[in-house]
Amino acid sequence: MKKAIIVLFAAFLGGFLLLNLLLPDRAFSPMENRSLAQAPAFTLKRVFSGGFEEDSEAYVTDQFAFRDGWMGLKAACERLLGKKENNGVYLCGSTLIERVDEPDEERLALNIRAVNRFAEGANVPVYLTILPTAQEIWRDRLPAGAPGADEAAVIARIADGTDAAFIDTLSALRAHADEPVFYRTDHHWTSLGAYWGSAALLEGLGFSPAAPDSFSPKTVSGEFYGTLYSKSGARHVPPDSIEIYVPEDGVTVTRFENGEETSGLLYDYARLEEKDKYSFFMGGNQPLAVIATGRDGPKLLLVRDSYADSEVPFLTPYFSEIHMADLRYYREGLLDYIAENGIDCVVISYSLRNFATDTNLHFLT
Repeated sequence: MKKAIIVLFAAFLGGFLLLNLLLPDRAFSPMENRSLAQAPAFTLKRVFSGGFEEDSEAYVTDQFAFRDGWMGLKAACERLLGKKENNGVYLCGSTLIERVDEPDEERLALNIRAVNRFAEGANVPVYLTILPTAQEIWRDRLPAGAPGADEAAVIARIADGTDAAFIDTLSALRAHADEPVFYRTDHHWTSLGAYWGSAALLEGLGFSPAAPDSFSPKTVSGEFYGTLYSKSGARHVPPDSIEIYVPEDGVTVTRFENGEETSGLLYDYARLEEKDKYSFFMGGNQPLAVIATGRDGPKLLLVRDSYADSEVPFLTPYFSEIHMADLRYYREGLLDYIAENGIDCVVISYSLRNFATDTNLHFLT
């Protein structure tokens, strides 16, 4: 009996070893929306430095046969055992909330100083807004005693330390915490959350935002499984819906990437056929995009992360042009850009998690 068990176990391990050898490596995981580790190059230098071993471990982990299925099984077993967190995601019934830890104070200080240097040299008004995450807005949904950053306190420190004019988005979202302002399976805010965020931003800029009942939301997808669904392995959570509030009539988008200029869209319907459906907004990540609205008004430079992709449609009625720069990909500095393009004001808009960890804000100047 023992020999039979040993043989079966060895056959099981051998079978998976053979599968891992025969199956082709995957370059990208649609489920996790990220590139997967590839087989590392062997050199004696990397072996002695430990880098080869680390890369090999990452490669085996990423390329393991049926990885997505094993992740789902692991999460299901841990949920049955009563575990409330998996891979940095809190399991809150039908809602998944990403854990956000206290920031590294040195990195936070560096990023605040980068904003201050930029505000000093910009020669136009510069505004800063920091967006809270679902962890802060839906704190009452978290498991009892769940650790995480005091986001309100961190945002208050940023507001006190910046020389830019600070716009409070936290209060606006807190006031609507009983509404679906974040996706249940993704870390981004919903179009409704983006509306409330844009209303706070517009008020801070001196505009009167449109009332919520002036919009007629349209559902464009009811099958959105976001990043937290993929990261957590929690396959029991139902999908989200994606809505749009603002039509793109009369709006043109020009994208600039790798020295090339192409036409873009506020809404890219082809992306709704992909796993990463949030890239429906603005067509996903891009270094620089210019939105011409066909309306009168000032020119805005929006230095942003991906939360702005679903927020920017609400801003189009108030500006003649909106220039959107993502410093993860745009590295040319923005002080000259302001003068060259007749920019009237700048908004730096980041989620707290991204602002606290970003290493690219020095590219502002």
